[in-house]
Amino acid sequence: MKELLLDLLLAVITAAVPVLTTYAVGYINKAKERAIANTEDTKRQGYIKEIADAISDAVSATSQTYVDALKQAGKFTKEAQEEAAQKALATCIASISPAATDFIEDAYGDVKEYLANKIEAEVRKQKNEAPALISLPVQESATDATAVAASTAAATAASYLQTAINQLDAGAGTKEEQAE
Repeated sequence: MKELLLDLLLAVITAAVPVLTTYAVGYINKAKERAIANTEDTKRQGYIKEIADAISDAVSATSQTYVDALKQAGKFTKEAQEEAAQKALATCIASISPAATDFIEDAYGDVKEYLANKIEAEVRKQKNEAPALISLPVQESATDATAVAASTAAATAASYLQTAINQLDAGAGTKEEQAE
């Protein structure tokens, strides 16, 4: 009787091992796919953080080294504003990694156009975060219209950025659903 039970147990184990192995391999493959998906998301998050930091640093540096001096001297003209934007763009491009540049090209297309829009948005953001200064009222001038136009453009760029981030998040969710 004992021998019969051992033979039966051996037959059940022999039949169950391939089935259990198949399930275990399937589970491991699913775990691998999730890890790959999380790595991609982590990479994207890293690129987005690197790009955002580069934009913020470029705007701050350009403001500190170029814009502030021109504003104090009363020489911050439309041309100086455009040159400041170009300096910030050059600084930003120089500070991001080739992988982040490739990420921008893949996700958004033209790197310079993308970064120029984000720089404008960052300028607006930093202006809004600047401490308020107590001063006398100033008459309206043509530069106020330029500032309003620049602010509107920056707000629009920020809106596009948020839309792009939402699309990336939606795309990442779709990839995870397809992997499952």
